[in-house]
Amino acid sequence: MPVVSLTDERTWFWHEIQHAWIIARMAELVKNKSLAWKVSSQGLHDFLGFEGKILLSTVMEDELLDKLTLKDYAEIVAAARPDATMVPDVYTYLDDPLCLSWQQTIKSANLAKAFSGFDVPVVGLVKGAIGKQVAWSTQNIVALGYQTAALPCRELVRLDLLDGMLMGIVGILRKRTREPRLLLYGLSYPLGKYQRELSYSGFSWFINAKRGLYQKQGNVCFLTDTTVRFEECGCVACKGKIALDLREDVKTLALHNPSADNWEARVDGIGKAGVPIRRQIRTWWTS
Repeated sequence: MPVVSLTDERTWFWHEIQHAWIIARMAELVKNKSLAWKVSSQGLHDFLGFEGKILLSTVMEDELLDKLTLKDYAEIVAAARPDATMVPDVYTYLDDPLCLSWQQTIKSANLAKAFSGFDVPVVGLVKGAIGKQVAWSTQNIVALGYQTAALPCRELVRLDLLDGMLMGIVGILRKRTREPRLLLYGLSYPLGKYQRELSYSGFSWFINAKRGLYQKQGNVCFLTDTTVRFEECGCVACKGKIALDLREDVKTLALHNPSADNWEARVDGIGKAGVPIRRQIRTWWTS
């Protein structure tokens, strides 16, 4: 699922490329009261002009999390009217004292319990700083009846810890659910493993475009690279343009990057799930 910005219409790609789901970020509504008012007066669908499904992400900066109550979350979701939302986020860090990370993990479990009877479908959040906490969090999500779980994974990718965490989480989901589903939040490229269980979401498809990064056959380079700059691209976004034509066209470049190989493979983890991505550029694909 591609993450979009509520304030940057260059990310509103659905007039050019169809997609079943997108993710909007609650953090934007919390930080921008004027935006929140506009969205509440129309609902997310009418505000964005999007006819598909919208998941409202609760992942946000720590200082915002500390300000919000359960009532605040409920009011924001009711006003925004998404098709689904997430359990409220908490912060757990690997270098925190264990007592603090356990406190936050237990808080996440209590929030998951409070949201299990919510009016709209809710995605559970897997939290924890160590394996035991992550396993306990996953088991709690399943016990509460959540059909889909999400794992914020930007930090795990940066520290090269994602593979180990996934092995434990997917193992629990396979044992305890009929159709294990885990959304890797903050990761836009497919891992080539756990293909039935995983889907992907991120904002890097747009961030990379703003940096002038160009996708070709699973690799990333700059628009000025000699191997691509004068090459015509026939993807649904470029329609015959050469790479250099995209220097001032961030939106088309943003749409090109996932389209160049396969939009679903890049965003949802389905289709060509084995698209090769060099390890050294992985940080470019996280958001």
